[in-house]
Amino acid sequence: MTASSILIIGGYGVVGTQICQMLSNRHPHVKMVIAGRSVDEARLAASRYPGAEGRRIDVTEQDPLAGMAHMPDAILLVVNDHRDNVLRSAINRGVAIVDIARWSTRVADAERIAKGMQIDAPIILASGWMAGAVSAAINAITPSGHAWQQIDIDILFRTSDKAGPDSIAGFLEVHRPFQIWHGGARTTVASLSDPHPQVFPSGASANVYRFSTPDQESLVSSEIATGVAVRLGYERAGMTRAFVLMVRSGLWGRLPAAWRKKLLYNPGDGAEHEIVVNLFDGNGPKRVEICDAGGQTHMTAAGAVLQVERVLGIGGRLVPEPGVGYPEEAIDGPADLKSLRELGVTIAP
Repeated sequence: MTASSILIIGGYGVVGTQICQMLSNRHPHVKMVIAGRSVDEARLAASRYPGAEGRRIDVTEQDPLAGMAHMPDAILLVVNDHRDNVLRSAINRGVAIVDIARWSTRVADAERIAKGMQIDAPIILASGWMAGAVSAAINAITPSGHAWQQIDIDILFRTSDKAGPDSIAGFLEVHRPFQIWHGGARTTVASLSDPHPQVFPSGASANVYRFSTPDQESLVSSEIATGVAVRLGYERAGMTRAFVLMVRSGLWGRLPAAWRKKLLYNPGDGAEHEIVVNLFDGNGPKRVEICDAGGQTHMTAAGAVLQVERVLGIGGRLVPEPGVGYPEEAIDGPADLKSLRELGVTIAP
C-alpha cells in the first residue's frame, strides 16, 4: 500500500458507499481498500475508484487482519465489531482505527479493552450521532477553554430516510435506563422520558424524548459541557406516541430481538436530516441548526470522512496522539466545520 491508505470495513454498504465516494472526490491520492464478508461485493465497489482494492474481511474472525500482507495506515469500521476482534487486531499491529458503529455500552467496552493494551496509534471512537459529526460541530463552535453548562441535542427522525442495517443496533435496547451528566453529576434517566417540543429548521415540529447516545458521555469527558441531553422524535406524532407506549409498558423489552429488528428497520428512499442544538452557559441558549439534505446516512458518511482525514493527517489535519479519543477532541476543530460544510452539511449560525 501507499503511504496514505485506508481499509474501509463495510465500505460497500449504504453508508460505506457514500464514504468511499467522498474520500475519492476529496483525496484521490489515498488508496482505499474496501472490505467486508463478500469479496465479490468488495471488488465490485472498489472497481469504481482508481487504484482501489477489494478484499474479504470478516469481523467475526479472531484476528481479522491476519491475512493482510501489508497493513493500512488506518482502518475505518462502518460495521459492528461485536466481538472487538478488529479493535484488538488493529491495536496489536499499531494501526490507527476509526469506529463509527458502537452504541453507548459498546463504547465503554472499547475503552476498557484499550486500557489493558499497548496503544501506539489513535483510536477514534466516532459513534456519537452521525459518526460524531454533531459533536465535532459543537467542538468547532465552542470557544477554547469554554465549557457549556448544558447542551441539548434534539433530533428529528424521518421514517422515509435511508438507513443501514447496523444503524438500529443501539435502538434494540432502547427500553433500558441509562446514565447522563447533569450539572456535573451523573444521574440515571428512563429512556424515552422527559419530552419537550421542538421546532426544526424546516418548520416541522415534534415532541422529542430522551435517548442514549455516546455523545452524552464524551462531550462531558472532553470537558466541553457539564451536562448533555440527547432527545429524538419521529416526524409522525402518532408513531412517536406508539413507540413510547411500547417502551414504557415494558412490551418492547419482552419482544424477541428479531421482532424488534423487523419493527425498526424499514428504511425509505431518503429525507432531510435535521438537528437542533441548544448551548447554555448562563447567558441564554445559543441555538445551532445542523441539517443535511442527503439524510442521516450522508451526514454519517461526512462525519466518518472527518475522522479519516484526522488519523491520516490529510487535508492539513493534525493527527491525534496515540490512545482513545473522540471527534470533539480535535484541536483543529474549525477544520471540521469547514469540511462538514464542503461535504453538504449545513450548520447555522
